[in-house]
Amino acid sequence: MGERAWRTDAVLAAATAAAGVLLAYLRVSSDVGWAPPWAEYAVQVAAAAFVPVRRSRPLVLLVVCIAVSFVAPVIAAFVALHAVGCYLESARLGAIAALVAIGATWPTWLVTSTLSGPSALWAGILMLFAAFLAGRLQRGQHLADRAATVAASRAARAAARSELARELHDVVSHRLSYAVVEAEVIGTTTDDAEVRRLAGEIGQTGRAALAELRLVLAALAEDAPASAAVQTAADGADELDVAVVEARAAGQPVEVERRIPPSVPPGILDRTFAQIAREGLANAVRHAPGAPTSLRIEPVDGAARIVVENARPAAPPTGLTGGGFGLAALRERVELLGGDFEAAPTPAGGFWLQATIPEVRA
Repeated sequence: MGERAWRTDAVLAAATAAAGVLLAYLRVSSDVGWAPPWAEYAVQVAAAAFVPVRRSRPLVLLVVCIAVSFVAPVIAAFVALHAVGCYLESARLGAIAALVAIGATWPTWLVTSTLSGPSALWAGILMLFAAFLAGRLQRGQHLADRAATVAASRAARAAARSELARELHDVVSHRLSYAVVEAEVIGTTTDDAEVRRLAGEIGQTGRAALAELRLVLAALAEDAPASAAVQTAADGADELDVAVVEARAAGQPVEVERRIPPSVPPGILDRTFAQIAREGLANAVRHAPGAPTSLRIEPVDGAARIVVENARPAAPPTGLTGGGFGLAALRERVELLGGDFEAAPTPAGGFWLQATIPEVRA
């Protein structure tokens, strides 16, 4: 347990003890219960002293509260039942523990209610049940958030590795292939034996590098089966559509509005928009998993505009980062094409990026 958690539990223990002392004072003043005043105060403080173990030993805290409740009802019992609901893994065991605790403290509640009426008895029982249920709800929310974070993290990592594999294949392997071909051309067009030898070595080295690159790509693809499957399923489809399919496969709700059809074969504008969509959707998956995300492509005054916008995160961010180079590279590419690029947080807590590019299809 971290220092912050210990500090929180210490404050909670002090607050529980203070509330318990106040309850004991009211009980003594009203002459409720059978124990002497010093016992009333003692059990409240004693039970509150065990509050710091609520995370690691919730049943221990509950047993202590049950034991001292035969002297007087203690405020720490509410903390104990909340802890049993929140930190105990078994829901069945937690429910049984809550029923046993309420049943064991029933005699004390009966003594307390003789003067205050049965309404106090049932109010106390309902409050104890409410504390337990609140703990179960908190545990369920915590587990759901953690599962969503882990799933988003894995999906984002898989998408990033798949994207890296594609970039390596599309850029590095192509350049190596060109180098090998050029080396072979040189080797077949020269009469110099030394040049032919060097060209042959370059060609062999290039082929070996291509083989090693294929091994790297295969290793990257092994950790991204979902993304690879999506890419295979979308083979031949528009690159922008592939980016949308991958984001949706990662659990991101993406709505697409495309008012400009893609050119066939894809041109500079289409490829740039595909890169922008891929980067924007990947950032949404990393930093706002589960948030509603929109992708719009529309004509504007002789140009084309793409907007990728996500709402406030619906789950904790994955903690992954692209290093900040993606947006900078997109900005440079858009500006080289004579366009404008913007990216910023939205007032509603989301994020958006927008690029407006002259409609050149070549």
